[in-house]
Amino acid sequence: MQKKLAEKVFYGWVIVATMWSINFATMATGNLNLGLFILPMAQSLNMSRQQFGWAATMRRVTAGCSSFFVGRILDQYGPRSLIALSSLTIGISLFLCSVITNPWHFIVLFAILGISGLGAPNSIVTSVPVAKWFERNRGKALAVATSGLGIGGIFFLPFTQILIETTGWRNTWAILSIIFVLLSVPLALIFLKRQPEDIGLHPDGLLPSPENEQGTNMPMNFIWTVSLACKTTTFWKLVVVFTLLGLVQGGTTVHRIPYWVEQGFDPRIVSYSFAADAAGAATMALIAGWLADRINIVHIGIGSFLGFTVSFIMMIGATNNFWLFASGITFGLAVGANMVLHSFIFAHFYGREFLGSIRGIVMPATLASAGIGAPLIGYLRDADGDYFRSWWILLSVCVLNSVIMCTVKPPKLRVK
Repeated sequence: MQKKLAEKVFYGWVIVATMWSINFATMATGNLNLGLFILPMAQSLNMSRQQFGWAATMRRVTAGCSSFFVGRILDQYGPRSLIALSSLTIGISLFLCSVITNPWHFIVLFAILGISGLGAPNSIVTSVPVAKWFERNRGKALAVATSGLGIGGIFFLPFTQILIETTGWRNTWAILSIIFVLLSVPLALIFLKRQPEDIGLHPDGLLPSPENEQGTNMPMNFIWTVSLACKTTTFWKLVVVFTLLGLVQGGTTVHRIPYWVEQGFDPRIVSYSFAADAAGAATMALIAGWLADRINIVHIGIGSFLGFTVSFIMMIGATNNFWLFASGITFGLAVGANMVLHSFIFAHFYGREFLGSIRGIVMPATLASAGIGAPLIGYLRDADGDYFRSWWILLSVCVLNSVIMCTVKPPKLRVK
């Protein structure tokens, strides 16, 4: 079946479709929808905001600690077995969340859930394999695969809220675990492959040519190794940018939903606004991916961080449902552009060969800062009684990232 399919369409698009489905499924695993569990679980288990923050932190810490090894596995063996095994582990962990009796159980399970990094923000597990199959159409391919996250958010946010209201939070975790495993494991085992050369193909389905090379104006046969990439100023600027971004992602993933509810907005309306947020992310991911193949990827990054800034400004001053949705959609648009930025820019600057290993070095810093962000914002909320100071801090971080992105240039090899 796969052979006949490959004769009609480049197999890289099968990889894209598979990763779209897996990205869709990961939105059932306590990413955007984690905030919906905070109030009912806090009431049932007497959990504090900091404890929820530490659960999200441990998920990112374990993902960060394993990311270098995950990147090397992706480079050498591909995603097939890794995603299948990771999905089973995540599914079991999610199911066990339905029977916990103590807050520390939840923290431990989320730590286990994050080990492979599959459910982490900007996961290298689903983006690196796609980048390896494309060069000319890399932006478009990554955008389509990444849009699964946004579409998953559109579906799972209101779906999760409905399940919580009708079946309780415990049954909701159990149902989500089953859905995730059914959507991810079979597809990974059947369709995923490491890279086009493994089945006698070339990136984009085209023969190699100088016209297909992108990014740094290096010779066609030049390969950026991990050590060479780490010697460029561009690499470390990107590390700083994505580390600061992690702080923003960690702080907002856990706390934006309870913030809106505490401001007096109806929880069901909030869930709809976050579905609109996810729709904005999916839409902008497709647009940004199309643009990434045509314009300077740095400009997309600048626009993304400015979008985050505007969203925070609207959130701080929001007084009605219009601003709730306006802030959420703007935030989603910024997220969508940033998902493409994160997935695209390292492949664009440093090529395919060691992409997993290179991004595996960056992810620990990104995920560690995201891990700090969640409990830090929780601590500030508990100390201040509101999120006002927290949002201004994260707004300032986004402005700083916009400035840093303005200085990012394609890397150059230093010749002694």
